[in-house]
Amino acid sequence: MFNTCSPYLKMLFGKGITWYPYLTEDLIDLAEKEGKLIFQHIGYMSNMHIREMAERLFSDQRVVKILNENFICIAEDKESDPESYLIGLDLLFLNQDFSYGPMNLFVMTDRKPIICFSDCDPEYFLDVAGSIVEANKDKKHLLAQLSDELSKRAANTGVITNKISSANITPEVLEANTRQWYLAMFENDFIYQTKPFTPNPSSLITLVDYIQYFKDQEISDKLESLLDHLQYSALFDPIDGGFFKQASDYSCNTPFFEKTLEENAHFIHLYSLAYRHFNKESYRKTALLTYSFITEKLCSRNGGFIGSTTLTTSSEDSNYYQYSLNELMLMFPGRYMDIALALGIDITGNKFDKQIPVRNSRTYSIIQDEEIKILKERRSEHRGYYTDKREVTSYISQLVESLAISSVLLNEPSLYKEAAAIMEYLLVHNRNENGRLYRYNCCQKSSIPGYLSDYSDLIAALIELHKASGEENSDFKIYAGKYIDFVLKHFYKPENGMFSKSECSILPDTIPFKRESNIDFLKPSANSVMAGNLISFYEISGNRDYLDIAAQQIMNIAPNLHSSGPMLASWAQKILKYIRLTKQMV
Repeated sequence: MFNTCSPYLKMLFGKGITWYPYLTEDLIDLAEKEGKLIFQHIGYMSNMHIREMAERLFSDQRVVKILNENFICIAEDKESDPESYLIGLDLLFLNQDFSYGPMNLFVMTDRKPIICFSDCDPEYFLDVAGSIVEANKDKKHLLAQLSDELSKRAANTGVITNKISSANITPEVLEANTRQWYLAMFENDFIYQTKPFTPNPSSLITLVDYIQYFKDQEISDKLESLLDHLQYSALFDPIDGGFFKQASDYSCNTPFFEKTLEENAHFIHLYSLAYRHFNKESYRKTALLTYSFITEKLCSRNGGFIGSTTLTTSSEDSNYYQYSLNELMLMFPGRYMDIALALGIDITGNKFDKQIPVRNSRTYSIIQDEEIKILKERRSEHRGYYTDKREVTSYISQLVESLAISSVLLNEPSLYKEAAAIMEYLLVHNRNENGRLYRYNCCQKSSIPGYLSDYSDLIAALIELHKASGEENSDFKIYAGKYIDFVLKHFYKPENGMFSKSECSILPDTIPFKRESNIDFLKPSANSVMAGNLISFYEISGNRDYLDIAAQQIMNIAPNLHSSGPMLASWAQKILKYIRLTKQMV
């Protein structure tokens, strides 16, 4: 099992639990023979707190004992199997758990889930697991009833059950719905009370597009204030550049020290778009500094880009990203006061206390490039820094898309050239000889078939490269058309007009039903990306069939827009795109 590129699965190995990578018929036979049930854990490395919770849970010898004696245990990494992760999210939502993992699932031998929860407190886990073990001995029929009921509810959660023949898709409806979720986010303290705080740059991209079309000054002012807050908070790293994924709360005074390629690619797009709209030079600087971080810290030796960086020590113990005034005095004897000012370091406290550097409006006018280099070198002396070396097709494609868009928004042709080179790398390393995509490659090895997100993000990148090229029939357009037709053949579901998360012919490993990626939970759903691709490809090809498929997707989703708020933020952007296009056609 642990001949794997997943650092998360490697972390679980050696803790005493007998883990398997997926559920086979032989394992099901073994479970039935020994009277055991199935336990499935899904997690990921890039979130420090999720990792710490899982380590604490599976290091508890009581947990090890109850799992080994009573369950067949399956461990999965969400990057390797986003199908399972999406099912896990749906099951958490049904349990009124709106976290994003980890997922702990107890499953019957007929593959039907009994319960799913994210709480990794050992006492809570032992209580739940113990109850299930007792029920499996004496009241197995009640467990079967429970799993049947949950399966019925989950089978249709997050899935479009029927085609909607018509929907009210007008600018007025979109404006009312977008303002409704904007008010829920910003005017009812939701964003300020959320802990931990995750900025979700993709939803903010939708808001920038929205204010460009609807000219809503109230939302524009609030959005500009938020963008300033993010770039001048500890969430943005003024030394290496780039944004940390999360902070403890909206103040962003205490970031969680992990950075991902996916989020930072969206931040490049966001601040480039905001630069074009607000005309603030600091936004342009933020976009370029974020890309500098990606090229310096996430670029692999082979020319691709790895998925994330994080810390192996706890946030309380780590000092990788922090400096003391005493350190600055030793590094810059004649300039330490200026450097401290540039980095927002408090000079009135204990000079040995570590502090998180924070950018301000004068940081890069005070501090020099050579001084930034020295600060970076100081960081390299610390331990506990970890990188996930997997080069995920979806995330690299999002980077290419952002660079192609930003090359136009920032008038930086060099970004287009770099985006084109990265796409060439993807097409060489992350697909097989027949053109099928891999989910990722790692250490020169490719494995796991690509998911809808990998194909949809690759197509989006190809389309944006074509637009930025200025050519009428570029190679990027040809590739985009081929991959759209491939997705229509292997992922499209004509019964409801949507796309399956994985190829329709591939059955899920554990839970016996498949998902659709329809909810924009912290990132655009793959179905919304495909809708945007189909609209864009209609615009550059003139083939009405593509627009009709996108229109069906939008009609399926539109009735849910009002009640879902930012959970359909990417769909709101695609609906706006559709409204603009149909208005031009009329």
